[in-house]
Amino acid sequence: MFQISIRQLPDEFQEKGSTLTEIAVAIVIIVFFSMVLIADFPGIIRQFAVSRSAYKLSQDIRRTEDLGLSGIQIESQETPPPGGYGLYINTEGGGDKQYIIYADNCSGPPNFEYDSDGCDSIIETIKMFEEKGGVYIKDIKNEVELSFSSVSINFTPPNPKVTITAAGGEINSINIVIGSTFDNNLEKIISVNSSGLIEVK
Repeated sequence: MFQISIRQLPDEFQEKGSTLTEIAVAIVIIVFFSMVLIADFPGIIRQFAVSRSAYKLSQDIRRTEDLGLSGIQIESQETPPPGGYGLYINTEGGGDKQYIIYADNCSGPPNFEYDSDGCDSIIETIKMFEEKGGVYIKDIKNEVELSFSSVSINFTPPNPKVTITAAGGEINSINIVIGSTFDNNLEKIISVNSSGLIEVK
């Protein structure tokens, strides 16, 4: 009588498959993380909106600094503005969702801040279009946490010299807080000092 000998193949030739239990566990994990992401999606959108707006504001401050460094003239003037260029924020009267870049070119000696009476030239008004994130300028405060409703950050060539003015007085540094109307704990801080350091925290 013939005998058939069946030998087990070496491990490298055996097919390795997944059991039904392993597949089920993998599916449960994928579904769980998908549900967590979907549930927190509005929060993620708001967080990105606040971050985007904070970095955009810091870039605009640096752009204004570049204007002050170069000392270029604006179209309506024959010479560069004597007081340089600046960025102005006023949170009163609905101004907490915009800021302006200006040229400090009032007649007479420059005061190195924005004059709201109209003698300084507005170069650009930047609106914060992040409605889904409810983004706004939440606070303006100095190094000792004293709040202000407005601030001018002025850059005068050639160095440029940095002048930060709030409540009619010159200060050494300012923190601009960007927040969300949907989440009071969600915020980013743009810090600027009189040495010209600009950073997002």
